[in-house]
Amino acid sequence: MEDQETQNVISQIDPYLVSPKAFHLEMPPYHNFDLSIGMVEEKIYEILSNRNTIDAYCIWCDKEGVFRAHDYLSDNISIPRWTTRHNGLIEIEYRCTRNESHAYHTYYLKAGNFFTKVGQFPSVADFQIPQAEKYRKILEEEEYKELTRGIGLAAHGVGIGSFVYLRRVFENLIEEARTRAMTENKEFLNEEYLKARMDEKIKMVKDYLPEFLVENRTLYAILSTGIHDLTEDECLQYFETVKIGIEQILDEKIIQKEKVDKAVKAREAIQKAHGKINGTK
Repeated sequence: MEDQETQNVISQIDPYLVSPKAFHLEMPPYHNFDLSIGMVEEKIYEILSNRNTIDAYCIWCDKEGVFRAHDYLSDNISIPRWTTRHNGLIEIEYRCTRNESHAYHTYYLKAGNFFTKVGQFPSVADFQIPQAEKYRKILEEEEYKELTRGIGLAAHGVGIGSFVYLRRVFENLIEEARTRAMTENKEFLNEEYLKARMDEKIKMVKDYLPEFLVENRTLYAILSTGIHDLTEDECLQYFETVKIGIEQILDEKIIQKEKVDKAVKAREAIQKAHGKINGTK
């Protein structure tokens, strides 16, 4: 088991190296590694030879599940290093413990110290987009499409484009808050809002936004910097981080909506019960 300091170093080198799940199921195709870097080589070998289970969403069961390693890199020879062998195509397979016909396959190409992911079935998009289905209940149809387009583009190695769509989702959340503020607060300074930078806009409508968004409003700066200043690969490197941030914001909105819906149902039930009791007297 790695200590937290080592895990943090690995995450900084490449976030897809933090776990077999991230490496096999979330990393986009043609993500390259240099195996001459010792820590990278060691971590990739650890992931490829992993025989333990991983927790992951099963697109066939339509729920979280446990997947067991079925095909993995088997190499018990310590000298010379595994990098001197296993050139060519490497296939890894994980099977759902509920139903072994539910299997994720990933494919890698190794040529000397060059290592890259060349394929996955089902695709990264097939794996990630169904998990976004729950956000339909709080997003307009076009907003939901923008979220899934961003996920789909990142899954196909398009980093900057994926940031564009995630930023639109973020901006739509702020605009929704502004609309509520204008409706519910007669003293809301809309003209001042329109002239403000995004950071100030968020502060002006913070009472109508999820707490996580307000506390982590630098997420917008990361998305904007990615679109204007970062490379495709750099955007892909940070995509999972910003996606998780967006999902956390949306998860908070779902909780808020469910709380409101539950209160409405409870109020109606209490009123109905009260009416029946009074009617029997």
